[in-house]
Amino acid sequence: MKFESLEDALEFAKDKEQKASDIYTMFRKMVKNRAAQKLLEDLAIQERRHKQMIEDVLQSGNVAGIGGKRSISDVSFSDYIVAEDLTPDSDPQAVMVYAMKMEQSAYDLYKDLHANYMDTELEGLFARLAQEELRHKEILEEQYEEHFAQWM
Repeated sequence: MKFESLEDALEFAKDKEQKASDIYTMFRKMVKNRAAQKLLEDLAIQERRHKQMIEDVLQSGNVAGIGGKRSISDVSFSDYIVAEDLTPDSDPQAVMVYAMKMEQSAYDLYKDLHANYMDTELEGLFARLAQEELRHKEILEEQYEEHFAQWM
């Protein structure tokens, strides 16, 4: 399926940010290590901040008139969905793998939106979100290597 408007893309992104925050909050409750709990809480807070940034843009009412280099209807939201899903019974390794994929898909979405909306008032927002999501993925990869890669 394709996005019908920039608002649809932003609503999709906002929902992804909420889901990411929820996952980090859930995972935080699963781990016992205080440093890991702090990291996960920080990530959850950052994802909520991303959601708020997107909500602020949507509430500004200026989104409808912003045109991109190509039509947003050329963008398929299925390109930014992580196929697996988590359950409360998912083990920490499955959660970490899912979170890394989730951060990669968020980065891809914001990178593509940034490229499409360069030279508009949304360029900075999408650049910042892409950069922060990429950093989240890198943090998770470092943690994964430290805690799980040794067992492979």
